[in-house]
Amino acid sequence: MDAQEAKLPELAPRTSVLVGRAQLAQFLAQSAFRPTEPLPYSGGDAVACELSREAVHWALLALRESKRSTGPDAAEAPSPASHTLETLWSEAERESLERAAGAPGEAERLHADLLSKSFVDFAELDAGEQAAAAKRLHAFADRLLEPLARPQHAQERTWVARVQLVFVLLGALILLVILGKPLKERYDLTRDLAPTASWKASSLYRECWCDSPAQSCDNCPNFFFHTENEDRPNVVFDLHSVQALSAVVVENRRDCCGERGLPLLVQVSADEKNWKTVATRKEEFTTWRANFPTEHARWVKLLVPNHNMLHLASVRLLP
Repeated sequence: MDAQEAKLPELAPRTSVLVGRAQLAQFLAQSAFRPTEPLPYSGGDAVACELSREAVHWALLALRESKRSTGPDAAEAPSPASHTLETLWSEAERESLERAAGAPGEAERLHADLLSKSFVDFAELDAGEQAAAAKRLHAFADRLLEPLARPQHAQERTWVARVQLVFVLLGALILLVILGKPLKERYDLTRDLAPTASWKASSLYRECWCDSPAQSCDNCPNFFFHTENEDRPNVVFDLHSVQALSAVVVENRRDCCGERGLPLLVQVSADEKNWKTVATRKEEFTTWRANFPTEHARWVKLLVPNHNMLHLASVRLLP
């Protein structure tokens, strides 16, 4: 909205209603005067004349109400129902009528069309006269409405701009939700404590394993360690100092056997003697993120509390 529109006064509720009536009448007049598809019956121009005459009535009444709504006698305004088109014409500012008429002397000609003819008279005109009258009256009603519709259009544009802003913000929020998870995961990688921590499994199956602290190696593409089938298989990470920890992200073995190693417990300790369980996973998973209230620990253990095997593809330790 530009500076000129920002200065436009808002229409009073009553005036806005009257402008809406005039605009509806003009819309219907346009549909009869210049139909997008052929009308089923003749006489559309005559109907357009009467509809434009109705639009002029509501526009003149809206102009009158807009003047009274800001004047000292606004509270004493008579009921709009008491005004005929002739009364409204006589009370309207001559300058407004001449401007809307579009040419000197045209206002008087339009006065005759508006006040001396009825829908019956319009229907009795020949086709050429009907078309000419419909064109005159439609243009007059349009120009009469223009100063009234301008602030209304400005208000509508403001409303549309606000709705568009809401949709933009909603779209940004949805995009943030969609992108938030991968962005957070990427950010988590920058804070992962596991790359500088050493690890030790309770046993190592002879098939293959990586050397601590690595969690990937060419000879073991699907897991970085694999225990024997034993009681309470586990892997313990040593952070080398007590650090804050609030999440563990575990990727299961990639090629098969995801049902093994359940339930999986995450335990933390500051002295490698007293262990606290901070998360438990009982259902099969591909990747599991365990969030928990921040703990201060040096050792982190992933443990299966039964007779089983444990093999994992990666473990991230997040502060």
